[in-house]
Amino acid sequence: MSFGQFYQDGGVFMHVITLLTLFVGGMLVRRIRTIRRTFRDPKEQLGRLRRGDVLTPSLVAAMVMTGLLGTGLGWIDLNMALQTVPSEHWAMAQSLGGRIASYPLVWSLVCAIPLTLGHGTMRYFEERLRALIEKHA
Repeated sequence: MSFGQFYQDGGVFMHVITLLTLFVGGMLVRRIRTIRRTFRDPKEQLGRLRRGDVLTPSLVAAMVMTGLLGTGLGWIDLNMALQTVPSEHWAMAQSLGGRIASYPLVWSLVCAIPLTLGHGTMRYFEERLRALIEKHA
């Protein structure tokens, strides 16, 4: 199976998850730039370091919940579609439909895990840098 088929079969939820991923990824890139500037000029840039970024974890949680919603609705569609399939083909239809129904959840986890790790890493560097600056101030 190709990625295009995987993405298309996941439905509209895949687009929402992708847009949230791009937004959070952009926020992480901005935080990386701020940390790099702070290393160059610590006293001037200290105010730019964030204390607690609550938006990133909230958006990552929204991505996973969107994946769960898409998967739940996919299972509802699967159960409705199974009523139209002859009983001798149920096992094959349920196997294929179950796999397709899980695509939004899988995509949300594929996107959320690296963003969660990136957010944790940025928080670590921000707090470490803040402690170093305050120690030498």
